[in-house]
Amino acid sequence: MKRYLLLIALASPIAAAAAQEPIDSVLARFYAARWWQPAWLAPVGTSPAADALLALTATADRNGLNPADYLIPELESLVYGGRVRADRWRLDSLLTRTFLTYARDVSHGRVDPGAVDSQWTAAPSRIDLADLLERALAADDPEAVLRSIEPAQVGYLNLRAALWRYRDLAEQGAWPSDLASRLTVEGYDTTAGIQAAVRRFQALHGLVPDGKVGPVTRAALNVPAAVRAGQITLNLERWRWLPRSLGERYVVVNSAAFQLDLVENGAVTFSTRAVVGRPDWPTPIVSSRATHIVFRPVWRVPRAIAAQELLPLIRRDPTYLARAGIRVFGDSSRNGAELNPRTIDWHAVTESTFAYHLAQEPGLDNPLGAMKLVFWTPFSVFIHDTPIRSSFKELWRALSHGCVRIEDAPSLAARLLPSWPADSLHAALSTGRQRWVQLAEPIGVHLVYWSTWVTEEGLVAFGADPYGWDAKLARALEPQGALIP
Repeated sequence: MKRYLLLIALASPIAAAAAQEPIDSVLARFYAARWWQPAWLAPVGTSPAADALLALTATADRNGLNPADYLIPELESLVYGGRVRADRWRLDSLLTRTFLTYARDVSHGRVDPGAVDSQWTAAPSRIDLADLLERALAADDPEAVLRSIEPAQVGYLNLRAALWRYRDLAEQGAWPSDLASRLTVEGYDTTAGIQAAVRRFQALHGLVPDGKVGPVTRAALNVPAAVRAGQITLNLERWRWLPRSLGERYVVVNSAAFQLDLVENGAVTFSTRAVVGRPDWPTPIVSSRATHIVFRPVWRVPRAIAAQELLPLIRRDPTYLARAGIRVFGDSSRNGAELNPRTIDWHAVTESTFAYHLAQEPGLDNPLGAMKLVFWTPFSVFIHDTPIRSSFKELWRALSHGCVRIEDAPSLAARLLPSWPADSLHAALSTGRQRWVQLAEPIGVHLVYWSTWVTEEGLVAFGADPYGWDAKLARALEPQGALIP
């Protein structure tokens, strides 16, 4: 009878909340599997495993997390204050919740990206929290188990170390007033001259690297270290949305840096400038795998672009479609018969009634250029070449409809098809019709948004925030006690 009453007392509130919060569901499943026996209690007080868990969560800020999210006042009161037997059961369940919440946050992120912005996604979590908890208790070492699920990528580890550097700098007070000292304290080498150090600072802050300390550069120099630490915290969260393994070989596009990198065995082996989505049509945050390269691709014009941007051109110039090599089909699902565009009264077509599918053949005006890298996402975005070369000279390159245009597409194609002779690759890029080529092995593709990252020489870059997503993420984290100034 006593066990039955205990089961009802514990299970009822847990079961009531299980449908609302996954952590509660995992917690209920965990206790049901162990027949409601405590997990963290010793005959007197807490077990060493509980003490290790409390010590680890007390240092959650090393990962840009907030210890107050885990060491809640009720838990601290039960651990360090007097308690009756009934409180011991409450303490055990709170310790279990602390483990599960910390494990979820450090492995997968504190917020659900898609719930904040429809353009943000996270890799599916393959961590069974209940199984993880059982392993931690069986090993009597929750700290080791929890550390094993932290991101282990060099980019994350370097950024985490940088967080502590900037917190230390914040504790020292304002930046030095002397320019050379100001640059040196942040790690810039001034031995080659102040102007060279200023240029490097500007390049890592998305500014024109002219070596002159004008108002914009001065403003960047004066951003407090505590604010910089907050920016780092946001990007640590974004790292936690990625798969635990990015792959031995993968392509990463950082939209905030306007750059594509090919990473092989942990080293960047190829980089090229990129044009990414404009603020009203942003490149999403998503991970996928590329399977094919399409040479001389046909551009299947998205309906929104066709209706909003091409329709006015067609109305003004009846010859536009023919000159651009664009074919018209009678069904926006791409299954309709081809139509003669001269038989259509384009002035009677509106953006809302546009029901055609437009397809542009390969050619000099095709916006996909000579090739595109194909990978599936819910957003229908690709990485592709472009005939518009002038954009790559600009610092601000948020100019596309969401796809990623790259400056040196032929070199990327050559690296992804290493067995192809140079003449065969050149022919595929420059002549003939559309041609699909399967990659020997799929390659990971990660479209990310890192407004802060650590360079190879250990400097921290605070790049552009073209979509204003830093503020949006900060607001999403704020109710949960984020460490954002």
